[in-house]
Amino acid sequence: MKVYIDTSAFCALTNPKDRHNLRAKEIYLGLEAARPIIHTSDYVLDEIYTLLRIRASHNAAVNFMNGMDKSNIIVLRMSEDIIEAAKTIFRRYDDKKLSFTDCTSFALINNFCIDAVFAFDEHFKYQPYSHTVSILE
Repeated sequence: MKVYIDTSAFCALTNPKDRHNLRAKEIYLGLEAARPIIHTSDYVLDEIYTLLRIRASHNAAVNFMNGMDKSNIIVLRMSEDIIEAAKTIFRRYDDKKLSFTDCTSFALINNFCIDAVFAFDEHFKYQPYSHTVSILE
């Protein structure tokens, strides 16, 4: 099974004050037990490093960064094809207030046939996917 982790899940996992912190930890423990192939993206990492820097501290962001460097999480990188697919999604969903990063995530999920998404971001429920994707929340 392939699972994609979004910024909202990383934020919930790393911030004890996040309202989803306990649920995020439960989900992550379940994922560790199931041993899926876990993915995220370079854009998601950009978001979480910045969020941690602003909401917590520089040290928190660096610690997360160092942890990611040691993790087995596969970081998917943007290609021209993914960017173009994300632009198509972005243009299509004018009524959803999606970030472009969300759209790049959707494009990656489609391209790499990801099975499930670990996210607390409501935008992932819009299902702009080319296949069935479970939302872990």
